[in-house]
Amino acid sequence: MILITQVETWLFMDRDRADAAEMPTILVEKDASGAKSFTTMRTLFQLKKWTGQHRFVPFLSCGEASYRAYEVFHVDAKPPFAILESGGVLMKDNERDEAYDSALQDAGVTTDRERIAFAADYLERELGEPVILAIDEPVASHTRVPENLFVPGNVMQTSEQLFGWANREQTERGDA
Repeated sequence: MILITQVETWLFMDRDRADAAEMPTILVEKDASGAKSFTTMRTLFQLKKWTGQHRFVPFLSCGEASYRAYEVFHVDAKPPFAILESGGVLMKDNERDEAYDSALQDAGVTTDRERIAFAADYLERELGEPVILAIDEPVASHTRVPENLFVPGNVMQTSEQLFGWANREQTERGDA
């Protein structure tokens, strides 16, 4: 099972929320203007675990330049793949996957949902495992995590519930 997660809304928070958090947080995104995004230490631990097993793929709306600001994905928790621009770009080992670019262009997909479905299909083929989506918008062609895991505006609770569920699923499937 590969978990594709929209990290901007499911796992990461801005500075104000991090400052108000009741548990320790750590910087995950920093750009020229300074600290931008944070996550909890528990979430970072899970990111390290899941990326170490090549079972976690971050899904982001940003492009390559902004992706580079997510230090967590270049230092602590390097994913095998990252989906950028809502499926328009795929990074493999933090480098642009040109084979994906060609395949996406040949497929002629135009909408965000088509790109997301295409990316999920591509990753299933590349990794030989089913993907499960933890993203804001459902994609009919692919399994999504249970809706009740997402708590709007509360990434701490969302991430706890998401990884708790994913760890149970992984154990039940015998993937652990």
